[in-house]
Amino acid sequence: MPMTQGKRYPQESMFHHRHRPLVALSALALTAICSGQGTFNLDKGPPAGTLGASLRLNISNAPTGLVLLFPSLSAGPTPVSIVDPSDPRSLNIGLDLATNLVILVANGFGQTFTSLPLPGDPTFNGTVLHWQAVTLGTTSLVGDISNNVVAQLGTPGTNLLAPATLGAARSFSAILDLPNGDALIAGGGGGTLTSASGLASTERWNFRTMSRQPGPNMTTSRALHDAVELADGRWLLIGGANSAGSVLSSCEIYDPSTNSFSSTGSMGTPRILHAATRLFDGRVLVVGGTNTLVDVTSTISGTLDSAEVYNPASGTWSGTADIGGFRLAPALTTLSNGVAMVSGGVEVSFFFGFPTGASSTTNVQFYSPGSNSWSGGPGMTQGRAGHHYNQVTMSGGRVLMTGGVNVTGLLTAQNAGPTASAEYYTVGGGWTSSTMPQARSLHTATALQNGNVAVCGGAQGTLLAPAAINNVNLFNPVTNSWSNQPGLLTPKSGHAAYVQPDGLLVLFGGQGATTTSNSISTLHY
Repeated sequence: MPMTQGKRYPQESMFHHRHRPLVALSALALTAICSGQGTFNLDKGPPAGTLGASLRLNISNAPTGLVLLFPSLSAGPTPVSIVDPSDPRSLNIGLDLATNLVILVANGFGQTFTSLPLPGDPTFNGTVLHWQAVTLGTTSLVGDISNNVVAQLGTPGTNLLAPATLGAARSFSAILDLPNGDALIAGGGGGTLTSASGLASTERWNFRTMSRQPGPNMTTSRALHDAVELADGRWLLIGGANSAGSVLSSCEIYDPSTNSFSSTGSMGTPRILHAATRLFDGRVLVVGGTNTLVDVTSTISGTLDSAEVYNPASGTWSGTADIGGFRLAPALTTLSNGVAMVSGGVEVSFFFGFPTGASSTTNVQFYSPGSNSWSGGPGMTQGRAGHHYNQVTMSGGRVLMTGGVNVTGLLTAQNAGPTASAEYYTVGGGWTSSTMPQARSLHTATALQNGNVAVCGGAQGTLLAPAAINNVNLFNPVTNSWSNQPGLLTPKSGHAAYVQPDGLLVLFGGQGATTTSNSISTLHY
C-alpha cells in the first residue's frame, strides 16, 4: 500500500490503535456496501487535517447503530459487483486501507464522530485521504452509505496545491459562501486594476471532496465586481467590468436555493473600483468608484462621489446623500453600531470637470441609515486605496485594513506603489496602527477560526507594472503583532480567499508572475 511519498501507510501513527478492527469486520463491511449512496451525511470538522493535530469526522442522519468508516488513499471507484455481481454501483473510495476502518455507534439522533490523531511527521505533508461510511442493515448485511469526503493533510503554516484546479484562469473574482459550506467563485478574468476583463462563468468548490465543478453562468461577464450577501441568503452582484472591459451599471442576484442567477435593478451609474456593504435594515449601500476603465487618466477622470442604496424588497436602486468627496477604490464597512464607514480611497479634486489632484486619502466618513446623512470620522493613520477587497472584521467588531495602493499625486499616479501600513478601527476608540513585514496591494486578508488574520500574496511594483509576490504574514489581533509564514508556492495577486467550515484556508486563481492562474492553494493553520 504505497503512499505518494513512497512509504507504507502508517497504521499505528495515523490511526489510534483502539480504532483498528478485526479483518473479519472489514469483509463484513465490504458486503454492506451494497446500500444506496448518500443516504446519511459525513462531514469534516476543524482542525482541517493539520499534521500534529487531529482529523475530526462527523456523521449525522445515520440509522441508529454501527457505522463503519473507511479510509483510502484513492478515490476508487470500487465496483460493488466484486461482492454482488448484480449491483452496478461503485464506491468513491478504494479498498487499499480497508483494514483500517473505524467502528462507531450512531446515537438515537443518528449522530456520531471520531477524532483521529495525526502524526507530526512532515513526510505526510500533502497526503490526500478519502473517506466514506457505511451502516449494516437490520434484516441483511445491506445498510446505507454516506457521501464521500476528502482531507488533505498539511504541516501547520505551509501551503499546498489542492487536488483540483479551476476550469478557467481567473483573478478579480467574487467568492459567494453557500449554505452547505461550499463556495461559488463568480466571474473574474484577466487584466489589471485599470484594464480588467470579466468572465460570465462561475465555479463551485466542494469543500467535502476538495473538488470543483462548473457553476451556473451569470447574466453577464464581470470582474472587479462587488458581491454582498442579502439577509435572506441570496447574493447581490454589483457592477464591475464585462469581457470588453466596459464598466457596468447592471446587477444580478444569485439564489442558492435554485443555483441560478437573475437580473435585478441596475444602478444609476456604471461603477467599478467601488465599495458596497449590507446595512442592518437589509438594504445595500454602494459608494464611489469610477464609471470608466480605459487607462489611469480616464479611470481617475471618471471618479464618483455618489452613493446609492439597493432595496431587496423592490429590486431597485435609489440615490442617497453623496459621500464627502470623489473617491476611487475606497473601503466601506458596516460597523457593529449599525453605522456604515467609508475609509480612504484615491480622493480626486476637479476643476470644471478636469482632475487637478489625486492622492490616497486618510479621510473617513460615517453614514447614518436613519437620517440618510454623512458625518466626518477619525482619519486613518495612512492614506490607502483598494483596501475594500481585503478588509477584515475581527472579534469585538474591530475592522482591520492592510496595505493598499498609496497614490501621492495626480502626475505620479501610474507609478504608485503599495504600502506596508496596517491599522484597525475600534468603534468609539479610533484607529490603532501597525506595520506589515511587506508592502502589498491586491492581496487577501482572511480571518481564521482561531482569530488570527492570514495575509497572503499580493503585488508590489507600480500600478501599471504590478509584481505578484508569494509572501504570507499572520496578524495576531491580541498582541497587534505580525509574523512571517512560509511563502506561497507561486506568487499570487488579485486572487480570492475562503475559509472552509473545517478551517482550511483556500486561495483561488489570481495573477501569477506572468499570467493569470487557475491554481488552487490550501493553507493549514
